[in-house]
Amino acid sequence: MPSDERFADRFADLERDLAAAGDRARSADFASRPDRGFSDDLRDRLLSQLPDRGAAESDREHGRDHGRDHGRDHGPRVGWSLGQFFRVPRLVPALVATSLVFAAAVGARELYVAVGNGGTPTPVPSVSAEPSSEPSASASLAPTLEPTDAPTPEPTAVPTAVPTPVPTVKPTPKPTPVPTPVPTPVMGSLSLWPTTCNGGVVLNWSMYEGAGAFNHYTTLRSTSAEIPAAYPPSGGAVDPGTTYTSWPEKTSAYDIGVDPGVTYYYRTMAFNADNGVIAASSVASAMGKPVKALGTLVVEAVADGTKLTWTPYGGSGECFTYYKLVYSKTKAFPAYLEGDPYLAAISDQATGTFIDPATSPQLEPWTTYYIRVQAIRATYTGSFLVAQTDVAIYPLP
Repeated sequence: MPSDERFADRFADLERDLAAAGDRARSADFASRPDRGFSDDLRDRLLSQLPDRGAAESDREHGRDHGRDHGRDHGPRVGWSLGQFFRVPRLVPALVATSLVFAAAVGARELYVAVGNGGTPTPVPSVSAEPSSEPSASASLAPTLEPTDAPTPEPTAVPTAVPTPVPTVKPTPKPTPVPTPVPTPVMGSLSLWPTTCNGGVVLNWSMYEGAGAFNHYTTLRSTSAEIPAAYPPSGGAVDPGTTYTSWPEKTSAYDIGVDPGVTYYYRTMAFNADNGVIAASSVASAMGKPVKALGTLVVEAVADGTKLTWTPYGGSGECFTYYKLVYSKTKAFPAYLEGDPYLAAISDQATGTFIDPATSPQLEPWTTYYIRVQAIRATYTGSFLVAQTDVAIYPLP
């Protein structure tokens, strides 16, 4: 086939392909919308299919020369030049195809802008002519659009919140508490009356009535008139050991640790539990005296029983509490304060006789007894012997 006919056939095929591509572009629900770049690229591709004008002129001159030579050799030859091609009706289909392609591109661009779809266009398959050994007149209708990478926004630096330092609250220094001084209680006072008796000294004092916590009484003795109000004793004072009492109302005691004819000094004090003195008496004195002898005790049998006769104690009534008529079967010197039994206790100091009834079960017939009468002085802290008779030995008939 002559080259001009093949060229016309290729334009006809291209016109059909472009028409089909336009129909697909309009019926694809605008999935692919060519832009200005696509139309420019299509125009360049179409122009590239046309023969170079300079080359055409050269070919035309060559054809003339060849025609002349060939005419001389073979006679006249029919052929198409570029000028002839553009002057014949065959140019009309090519121009119509180019106009349709350009119109389709512009229409697609306007439709794309009107719809405003900014998505990524769907690639349109390339429209190519049938394979041929001649240069291909096909054009790629859908150029590959490279996606533009959107710039990654730089993260805005968020300033780190710096906590406001909380000032350390310093505790207000507290002053060292000064203990409230405990006032020393005013020492109470007691009254003391020591009594000189036979056999010992009787101590009587007034009851404590102060505000301090009472615990006990104690009376100290000294041969000096200076007796400190404190415990343990000091300054030569001693504790007789017979004056301690823990009852506030028990206000009497005795002291038998004295020698006859010696003057002794006494001071009675009230103490708290820590042996602190809460009350004290003035210092008072007394003299030691021996136990008084009452003489012979007479024991005899009478019609009513057994009769005892003695000399009454004539000393101070402050030194007498009662008589004790003590006896023993085995002990030659019976004593009440040593636990021996007694026939009677008589509180009348002037009494000098006593009859034990015959019916009394205390004395058994046909038995020998040791019998004695003793005068006793009793106090809150104990008793002591004031006077006594001689021992009488009596065999009961």
